[in-house]
Amino acid sequence: MSFRVWAVRAGGDSEADPLFIENEQIAVGFHEVDRDVSTLPAQRAAFKDAFHGRGAEIKPASIPILAGQLFRFVHEMKTGDRVIYPRKIDRTLLWGEIATPYLYDRAHNPDFPHRRGVRWLNSLSRDAFSQGALYELGSTLALFEVRNFAAEFIRRFEPPAGSRFYKFAALGEDDTQARVARDIAETTKDFISKKIKTDLKGFPLEPFVADLFRAMGYNAHATRAMHDDGIDVTAHRDELGIEPPILKIQVKAHEANVGADLVKAFYAMIHERDVGIFITTGGYTAAAKNFAGAKGNLKLVDGIEFVSLIEKYYDGLDLKFRKQIPLRRMLVPDISQDN
Repeated sequence: MSFRVWAVRAGGDSEADPLFIENEQIAVGFHEVDRDVSTLPAQRAAFKDAFHGRGAEIKPASIPILAGQLFRFVHEMKTGDRVIYPRKIDRTLLWGEIATPYLYDRAHNPDFPHRRGVRWLNSLSRDAFSQGALYELGSTLALFEVRNFAAEFIRRFEPPAGSRFYKFAALGEDDTQARVARDIAETTKDFISKKIKTDLKGFPLEPFVADLFRAMGYNAHATRAMHDDGIDVTAHRDELGIEPPILKIQVKAHEANVGADLVKAFYAMIHERDVGIFITTGGYTAAAKNFAGAKGNLKLVDGIEFVSLIEKYYDGLDLKFRKQIPLRRMLVPDISQDN
């Protein structure tokens, strides 16, 4: 294959659709850099500099992502490459060939000045493609390279001359549904884990854990304000907190594995009738696991199990925490129903 496959969007509400269809141009906005960027040095750093200071609405962390997309549109996308335009208006996928180098043009739609000419070659319904291929097109980026399912798009849009039209197996006969469901699940877990380690790192993590245990049906509260050294959260089933067992919880935002010494120091504060729960965003050493395994009233929760608990009890979390880790329910293929 001598060309690359790209996907491009016409704006959040298809604002550039007339430009794409009638003018046969694909375009990206990035109005923060309202100039001909082909004059910039062909270096990513130069494109990042072009975004700096262009508006308070741009978060510094977003600049490398925005600059990277514009750089690829100008320098990595080549004449002859293929492009997919997921058209929301009629649920079709348009397949085109890049016809011109980058050009800067504010005519017709000044909100999308960074453009390339395109020659549209084909159009197919979204229903003609596997769920895995459609999922890859679900990226929120304005421009990105299609990699995992590029071969499927090429076979569908440009079947070899003289050959029968390529026929894909039905969804129930391949593994695309399983791949979609798995990828969505993994993406969600990654998102939760990142939010915990960035937005909730340190002291905010303790009231969050207390709220998580409340969602699980406990009466729970963070103890930092009480200066209860080593115990970050206490939880109990009864209203007064006098009926055993009382859960004593320590929380660590830890990248590396927690060792046995930390676990032993925590357990030394746990009374026989209480239960100690050590929660970390990372993992545990073998020695720490062996120590906990010999204690009937000590439970270790690693980052993977912590994220799973958040997913399971998410709906019961306080609104302020759900805003910090914004998720929404969605339908995904239920593979179990196919068996």
